[in-house]
Amino acid sequence: MNNMKNGLDKSNALLADARNMIAGVTQSMMKKPEQFCLGKFPVYLESGNGAEVTDVDDNTYIDYICGLGANALGHNYPAVTAAISQNLHKGLLHSLPAPVEVKTAKALIDIIPHAQMVRFFKTGADANSAAVRLARFCTQKDKIVTVGYNGWHDHYMFDTPGVPKTIAEFTYRMPLFQPSDEQPLLDLIEDKGDELAAVLLSIPYNRELSPDFFQQVKNACNAHNIIFIIDEVVSGFRLAKGGAQEYFNVEADLVTLSKGLAAGMPLSAVAGKKALLDEMEKLQVSTTFGGEMLSLEVCAAAIDTYQTTNYISHIHALGKKLKEGINQAAERLNAPLRVVGYDAIPMFLFAKNPAVHVKLAEPFVGLMAAQGFILRRDVNFLCAAHTEQHIEKTIDAVTSALQKMLNDGLFTHESSALNPQFNDENKEEVCEA
Repeated sequence: MNNMKNGLDKSNALLADARNMIAGVTQSMMKKPEQFCLGKFPVYLESGNGAEVTDVDDNTYIDYICGLGANALGHNYPAVTAAISQNLHKGLLHSLPAPVEVKTAKALIDIIPHAQMVRFFKTGADANSAAVRLARFCTQKDKIVTVGYNGWHDHYMFDTPGVPKTIAEFTYRMPLFQPSDEQPLLDLIEDKGDELAAVLLSIPYNRELSPDFFQQVKNACNAHNIIFIIDEVVSGFRLAKGGAQEYFNVEADLVTLSKGLAAGMPLSAVAGKKALLDEMEKLQVSTTFGGEMLSLEVCAAAIDTYQTTNYISHIHALGKKLKEGINQAAERLNAPLRVVGYDAIPMFLFAKNPAVHVKLAEPFVGLMAAQGFILRRDVNFLCAAHTEQHIEKTIDAVTSALQKMLNDGLFTHESSALNPQFNDENKEEVCEA
């Protein structure tokens, strides 16, 4: 059980340099080596093709991290590379708007339900912050409700270092990890509705919400002149072609998108009703690189792929096969691991207690890397390039890893008895996918 035939020497050497030169080692907290299994997991990847990646030491892995979900079509996808190579000669960023802005806006409006207008940005946090500012302006109210991880900006990370304490007065953060969290959110909207500009909701990954609950949130927002925003930075182009609105049969006022929006290129967007987005012209919301042309070209190509292929049904079918296969193997071994949540966004859980989960997930991902698979400790992704053969090999590898953990005595009676679902202890465990 050793895929790392070449070791990790080059990875570790680069890591040593990065610790001296890059603040925080890398650009995303979720890519830090401490998020995986330090010393037994690759740190630096050199290249990728399809559903496989190769690290700087020339070890190859089947990839379920998929650029934190951004590589929805896989690495080096033909339509993506063609969109770049065929348009690179036009330049990267013009001094005035480019026609691709209009072309890609139309493509996005065509695929997102109820969308009449869009605005492009670069990151999910940018799009969410623009949507919040717009909601505050349109409602003339200041406070917001956030659900899930909505980005690193002050509105959402109000209780982290470097953020003025007064920011906390303007944001209510609410969990949705379990069914009993739903009514408190509805009660808060009812109780504080006259103060709320927006409800910004990112779906939890550990369980499926119901269409009825989404409609209740929408109705409550309508009753109090609150802008209902679905944060689809992660879930967009995964649950359904049209996203959460299509999947849950609900109409949001605004939707924010990134990750799969441009299949790995840096792009985000706010989409929604023209009556709302027209008002953005009155605000100081501006970004130089929102009109960067290659990302917009790739976005149009990615949307065309989502529209014209079986991409959605493909990742759902593979995710279901992965979930069922792993859960059956874990039950057979009496191991606590369960794959939960949405088929296309499989979440691996060992325990409802965060500390217990991490204690078990860390060696697990190390054992999986040793067999040629890279996964996150919790939320993972399927892409267009994954195949049934990949899934079958993954189930076998998971079975082997769990068996070794059992043999090594890593599963105590306490951890094996835990139902792997979030509970109240996890309410501050917000996953950035």
